[in-house]
Amino acid sequence: MKFLKNIALTLLISSFSISSSIPIFAKQINNITDFRTEAKVLEVLSGDSLKVQLPNNDIAYVKIRGITTNGFDESYSFLIDSVLGQNIILTRDGASYNSGKFTYMNVYLNNLNIAEEMIKLGYAVIDKKQDKGTDYNKFVSAQDDAKKNSSGLWIYENPNYSTLTGFSQENISYTNDKVNINTATKEQLKTLLKGIDDTVAKNIVAYRDANLFSNIQEIKFVDGFTKKMYDDNKIALTVSTNINKANEYELRTLGISNDEISKIITERNKKEFSSINNLKDFVSRSLYYKIEKYISIDNRTSVDDDTSILKANVGLSERSYLSDVGVSYKIAKDIVSYREYGYTYKTLYELTRLGTANANITDINYLQDNLEIYTNINTASKKELISIFGSKNGTKIYDDKYTSIADLQKILSKNEYEKMKANIYEKEIKPEYININTATKQELVDAGLSSAQVDTILRNRPITNPSQIHIDVTNVNDKISLYTNINTASEKELKSLNNNITSEFIDKLIKRRKEEIFGSITEVEQFFKDNNAPLTFKQVKQFIVVR
Repeated sequence: MKFLKNIALTLLISSFSISSSIPIFAKQINNITDFRTEAKVLEVLSGDSLKVQLPNNDIAYVKIRGITTNGFDESYSFLIDSVLGQNIILTRDGASYNSGKFTYMNVYLNNLNIAEEMIKLGYAVIDKKQDKGTDYNKFVSAQDDAKKNSSGLWIYENPNYSTLTGFSQENISYTNDKVNINTATKEQLKTLLKGIDDTVAKNIVAYRDANLFSNIQEIKFVDGFTKKMYDDNKIALTVSTNINKANEYELRTLGISNDEISKIITERNKKEFSSINNLKDFVSRSLYYKIEKYISIDNRTSVDDDTSILKANVGLSERSYLSDVGVSYKIAKDIVSYREYGYTYKTLYELTRLGTANANITDINYLQDNLEIYTNINTASKKELISIFGSKNGTKIYDDKYTSIADLQKILSKNEYEKMKANIYEKEIKPEYININTATKQELVDAGLSSAQVDTILRNRPITNPSQIHIDVTNVNDKISLYTNINTASEKELKSLNNNITSEFIDKLIKRRKEEIFGSITEVEQFFKDNNAPLTFKQVKQFIVVR
């Protein structure tokens, strides 16, 4: 909620920076000294940088040598699809070097030079600031071909293309204009983006006041913001402005005046900013603290939510604490009653199915920063832990600093642990449910339900609220769902939606959501139609959510 964010901002005003969302390299960095080494890609940090695990299990941070991606969204998506989780080969040549944070390396996957491939596809360009490496001539040839074919980002070199309006019959010169949707005014949003009227612009501002945009795709959850609006504008959207690269147009959407912009550009032309703190010399402190979460000195494509915001677990936190984070008394009361028969929330949008005191989708979108389904027991605030485990155990877990799930079983009673295990984690979240409204009898049995329980569920379907389950499902709560989040569901859960859903269909769906999340049920419906499954969608529609 906005007032909570303001409190958090005040507390952090002297120390918080967007750079805090970047890994703390000082403690973790391991420069790669070998001329050739294998590595596993643990995380894609940006369109040209990776977090990898070395053969000795050390963690290192790698920049793909020889290229820059200028924040091009498809570059990030390409790396996610091609190298995330894969074993790669890293090599050095005379041009490779360490920058303090990253080691610049050649990256190969199955003998494919990733930099050359990205240049060929137009997902990257040659970085002329780097020294020429042994593959430079290949890079030049690949870039010439990409430019000739208007591939990837080279499409924007077309003289009839504008990043804001797309192709036009008018002679519009290429621009690199961006609109920072976390900071642009309502008038800027309405004027500078294609097809955005006063109502949608107002809704964008209202949404971000309650819940900052973590990435550009999140704008799809704004009331009235359609898939067409997103497609028409996505190349012009950003949530984090690179103050070393942004043109006057984008800097203006941060609220910076023309005189300040002139001074900023003059200064960075002499020497690039080494920290976002450098901006304090050119803008007022009040403006700086207002925009610091939304600026960077690299091409970031996401912004981390403020970790100081009060959060509550909708499946476990007590009613009074739910009210503390902004949930109305009536909805908080219904949230607690929703846990009847041992079932807890698996999606945020289930809150819209509560009954008489229904929260609507807009309410949930605005509360999204303050509510969570899963709580990391090692990063949660003391207040949140106490709201889940009680004062004594919550304080103990918080003071221990590192607690494993196994440790919890020693602290809690068996019944307490069984009730909580579906909504807590210590490292990664990989829930794998089946949807009990659509799963087959055998799938329900395989999930751990008895024959009698299965018969009760089948007899009562469709089940839209736990009060309709009529059996205690505590022992299988971590394996079942009433509603399937199409953006996060595992292959197993997607398969449980309908027998007609094939592995090929699931592969296409997962690939689509990696590239672009589903922002509405309408988008999901269109995907089913495009893949010749409109009847299947009608059968499962009421059990699908997107958040």
